[in-house]
Amino acid sequence: MEAGVTIFSIAYVVVLIVPGIIFKRFFFQGAFSGQFNTGLFADRIITSLFWGILVQIIGILSYSRIVNLGYNDLKNNVQTVYSNLQKNNLPDFDSSELLHMFVYAIYCVILAACLGFFLFKTIRLLGLDLKFPAFRFLNQWHYYFRGEILRTREFRPSGKGRVLSTEVDIIVRDGNDSNLFSGLLTQYTLNRQNELEALYLTGATRYSQSQKGVKAIPGDILIIPYSTVHNLNIRYNYQVRKERERGRYLYITVFGLVLIFCIVYPWFLEISIWRKVLGVITLFSGWLFLSTYFMSFFRPSAGAVPLSTGARILIVLLFLTMLTISAWILMGVGL
Repeated sequence: MEAGVTIFSIAYVVVLIVPGIIFKRFFFQGAFSGQFNTGLFADRIITSLFWGILVQIIGILSYSRIVNLGYNDLKNNVQTVYSNLQKNNLPDFDSSELLHMFVYAIYCVILAACLGFFLFKTIRLLGLDLKFPAFRFLNQWHYYFRGEILRTREFRPSGKGRVLSTEVDIIVRDGNDSNLFSGLLTQYTLNRQNELEALYLTGATRYSQSQKGVKAIPGDILIIPYSTVHNLNIRYNYQVRKERERGRYLYITVFGLVLIFCIVYPWFLEISIWRKVLGVITLFSGWLFLSTYFMSFFRPSAGAVPLSTGARILIVLLFLTMLTISAWILMGVGL
């Protein structure tokens, strides 16, 4: 029984814990990456186990659809493996089953990474962490330093526009003396407890009491340890958001959801795997043409050449062609 427990423990770690860890590694990104290593070890194991189970459920359901594996076949395979482990025997796999296991393991790793990545992007893109405190990340300084805190309910969004940059005024204590530094906040660092460690300023200035005015500090970057900071004032530089820019964000959101549909939908059809792959390719091509067509109505960036009417007509024809081919591949017969 000891060997069975050992084998089961290894399988438990590989099958459930590892996908959860990969999910969390890709979920905590950018300014929030430090949250991956924070918290008690037991809490991290439990959350990894939760996300690992979720990844496995989604992985089994989606992979069985991809390879057209029926529920009864899947159930029989799982029961066979489990019964062998109970008898302290290693499951007897043939070459095809080992290949399936290897492909499924790679698939679960990719799936966990994609789920973590896209869930993070969804939360940030929709601003769920700003609207609902339950979705908020531990790095509170990011919300203050990037001006996102102004979009939360607590601060009553002012609608001034998008924050371009952040300037800070810092009073630093040096024994019994205090100095006032100002500059553009370019970067900041956190320790393992997600506590502020240092501030990095560019274009820094210092208030000179002897000259009764502001004096530029020579150098490129001024680093101020947060342990010496007595007071901190934050000022934001705004860019007024126009209605046309808001339409662009709505366009990105809608077409992002359409893209997810184009990639996911073919895998839930009862067709061969090659038709599923071709369906994804043609749907993605059609999505690309359609998004290009609608994007052409927005103001082009500097140096970009706007599309002519003929080019737009050609793009529409290509989109309809890809849509027709996709319908024939996914709904037709003969492939």
